[in-house]
Parts: sequence; structure tokens; C-alpha cells
Amino acid sequence: MYEAHFGLSGRPFGETVSTSAFVALPSRDTVLRRIRYGLEHGQGPALIFGASGTGKTMLARTLARDLGGTSAHLVFPAMPGGELLALLAEELGAGAADDTTVAGPLKRLRLWLASASARGERPLLIVDEAHLIDDPSTFESLRLLLNFATNGPPDLSLLLVGGPEILLRIPPGLADRLTARCLLGPLTAKESAAYLLGRLSIVGATSPLFSPEALDLLHRAADGMPRRLNRLADLALLIAYAEGQTGPDSRAVSIAARELDFDGIAA
Repeated sequence: MYEAHFGLSGRPFGETVSTSAFVALPSRDTVLRRIRYGLEHGQGPALIFGASGTGKTMLARTLARDLGGTSAHLVFPAMPGGELLALLAEELGAGAADDTTVAGPLKRLRLWLASASARGERPLLIVDEAHLIDDPSTFESLRLLLNFATNGPPDLSLLLVGGPEILLRIPPGLADRLTARCLLGPLTAKESAAYLLGRLSIVGATSPLFSPEALDLLHRAADGMPRRLNRLADLALLIAYAEGQTGPDSRAVSIAARELDFDGIAA
């Protein structure tokens, strides 16, 4: 609606997990480097955890893009172990399993992973929303996959992504093998500004649109949470467009914060 008014090629703050919208930031780059090092060297599975809205899924997808190769992204892992393995076999191209017991799909995956290892490949499995897993057999199935090691390190790279409660749910047998546990927290004020301006730049903005004061208010109202920043900035742009402004000022941001009931902003 407001894109043409501000000279943008698209909505800069729409909800998306497309890696084309990823903005490199120091705290996120640190996590990417740490996770990538562990996975590339076959040191074991890795974990990214944090509150909802911190950008965990976007970061996981960006990692998969940077690593290249075959990957599977499971977004609803709260199912029995056999069903999860059957779904994974299909996602990775190992073929549909005859049944949903653990044995059937596990055998297909073992053969497929061994073949991939022989080609010098190590597929990546991202298990998103891992904190929703409450069936011990599901975690056990994931652990079994890590036992397939044709040439030394595991044939499969595993990245768990979830809320902080994952730390209480993950069993010791899997937790002990983690090569990295990375907390994804809120952005700093400087990172929030860089994030907002970066998202604007992606859709062709030729000017910042938000004043330094407005950027600071956005950070404080959103508590540095990327998802909240997206919603606030999007609404502030809409308000500025409706009022014929050249860009959202502090007043537009304050109105947006009140409408969204974000009370992190100073009165």
C-alpha cells in the first residue's frame, strides 16, 4: 500500500523467513560462525535457542544457504520417532518408507547417508521448534542418526532450533554430544538501527526514512526483538503514508507502539 509513496520495491518489514531478507549483524554473525565451524568439522550436533521472535528460523535458513548442499528443515517435529524418520527420509530424497516404525525409515536413511558420505557430502537436518518435542523416542531417533559415521564424523549434520525450554527437554545422551549451544538474544540499539535500515535497503530505499530518534524509539518499544521491530516499523510506515509524511517520525512510532500494545517505549 505505502511502497510507491516511499519509493520502495516491496514491503520491507513483511513477515518472512526468506534468506533474501537476512541482514548481517555482529551478534548473528558470531552465532553463524560458531555453529558453522562445529557442523563443518563434524564435531557433533548444534543448538540455537532463544525467545520467540529473535530470528532463529531465519538464522538457521541462512546457515543452510551458506553451507550449500542437501538440507531438510522440519518445522513440526512433535511426532513419534518412527513418523519423524519417515518424513525425514522423504524430505531428503531417501525414498518413502514402507512403514512408520523406527526400523524401516532408519535403514533407508542409513543407506542414503552412506551414499552421500561416499560422494563427500554431509546433509544438514534442521529441527525447528525442537522445544515442542515431548516424546523421548523422537530425541532417541535423532540421536541414532548421529551414529551413522561412514568415514569418522557423523554422516549427518544436525541443528536443533527452539525456545529456551529445549534446555530442559533435550536428553543427556543428545545434550552431551552438542558441539555448540548458542543463545540468540535481543538486538542492541545499534543492531536494531542497522537491521531496520538494512531491510529498507533490500527493497530499494534511497534514504533512511526513519530519523535517528525514531530508530531509537523503535528499538526501545520492541525491546530489540526483530519480529516486534518488523511489526512496529511496518505500522509506522503505514501511519506516515496515511498522513502524507516523507517518513515516520517519533510520533508515528509512538502511535504504532500504542496500537500494537508494546509498552517498552518510554512515556
